[in-house]
Amino acid sequence: MRMAPYPAQPIKGRARYRVMMDIRKLDAQNWLTIDKNYMDEHRVRGRLLFEKKKQVLQCLPESLEACQETLEEVAHFLCERFANSFEKFRHRNDSWIQNHLTGEKFTLDGQDPQNALEIAVRLTMEDLSILMTNEDGEYYLAASATLFPVGWTVEERIGWTISRLHNPVPLWHQQAANSVSKFLARLTPSSPMERSNYFIEVKRRDENLSDVLYRPSVLCEKELSDPSPSEILIRRERQTFRRLPRTGALVFGVKTYLTALDELPIQELQNLAKEMKSWPEYVSEYKGRDVWGAKVLQYCEKNGLYNQGG
Repeated sequence: MRMAPYPAQPIKGRARYRVMMDIRKLDAQNWLTIDKNYMDEHRVRGRLLFEKKKQVLQCLPESLEACQETLEEVAHFLCERFANSFEKFRHRNDSWIQNHLTGEKFTLDGQDPQNALEIAVRLTMEDLSILMTNEDGEYYLAASATLFPVGWTVEERIGWTISRLHNPVPLWHQQAANSVSKFLARLTPSSPMERSNYFIEVKRRDENLSDVLYRPSVLCEKELSDPSPSEILIRRERQTFRRLPRTGALVFGVKTYLTALDELPIQELQNLAKEMKSWPEYVSEYKGRDVWGAKVLQYCEKNGLYNQGG
């Protein structure tokens, strides 16, 4: 497969740091994406589900119907959007999906929640989570297959509310919490939305793709103080939000993109340098700037971008 990845949102170069949802209408034709990295990432996903299933996949009992509906929606979408790669079959009361890219075949009916969600993320390139409301009306993580996490694992945080999940994020409660609650409550099956986020990740020279994508602890270990531009990665997430029509639960999808610093377009390098200068000290510490910041600015200076960027 030679399909280029669905375009990641560029770094915008904001001059003032603020926690923002920056929500936009979902490109519904591209809710789920398939690209040239599918097979490499599929192998990583399979290995993680075999070796670290408890850490990456958890489902509370009440998520059963929502997980089953998510699998149905995923299968229907993939067979419609990528008909050459995915095909659905039905015989009497049984239905299944054939993944022509991998040769795998999965039954779609009568799965328990964990199996349903596992099948869904074996088919996709996206991580998928189910958000439901508790008795106080707060959304919480009722089920999740998060194979490519940043600083957490599903095993640790299953059942947590959205508010608690975001406790480590600087200024989130002050600047975004109310907006997020209102946004999630207003979401309807006919109004899916998306947003983007990015982190800076530093890889070791001996790390493979699985090590780079599965980051349950930190993105930037302190001892990696002199990374090369090719070892500094811009890690972007395309986050999608859909209300399931039957159960009313929310499906939160995350597609991860990796771009090495020395492959970043010049305009984005300029914008990255500009945004770095806008971060308060505690935000810089949270983002790991002390590990990679000097190298990024040196690289920008070398390319004549630092003064323009700030």
